[in-house]
Amino acid sequence: MLLPHDVIERLNDLLRVELAAVAGYQKALRALKKKAVGDSDHMLRLASDHQRTVTALQGSVQARGGAPVVTAEPWDGWGVAALTAEGAQIRLENKEFVGALLEVERRGLAEYEAALTSLDEEARELVELELIPRQRRHVAGLTAMLVLLAA
Repeated sequence: MLLPHDVIERLNDLLRVELAAVAGYQKALRALKKKAVGDSDHMLRLASDHQRTVTALQGSVQARGGAPVVTAEPWDGWGVAALTAEGAQIRLENKEFVGALLEVERRGLAEYEAALTSLDEEARELVELELIPRQRRHVAGLTAMLVLLAA
């Protein structure tokens, strides 16, 4: 049987991943803004989706009487941090950058799938019906982008 505290902790683990994604995308968007390139619309949609996920996970933690985590390092240890550094080629035409984003999104998807057995019914429903499909759209979109770049 799942204990409420365990479910809250697992939801907060997922929330950390999402907070890192939001922070990482915001950093990339700031860099794109400085370069005045046209990639920011797509990046903004990805960041916005992750922010919606943050809100959903925060609500789920609070509904169980828990305190949602509030910070995470942007993509700490996820392999993308160096790509968002000053001077990096932050462009959706850059195969390395898109590949790194794809890897982060795939890892996020794997985190959601792995979490399913450690969630209660309501949280599992949120993850299965809302969060995993959203994450799969990110993976599919970035995969298609990478295929086009490789052509």
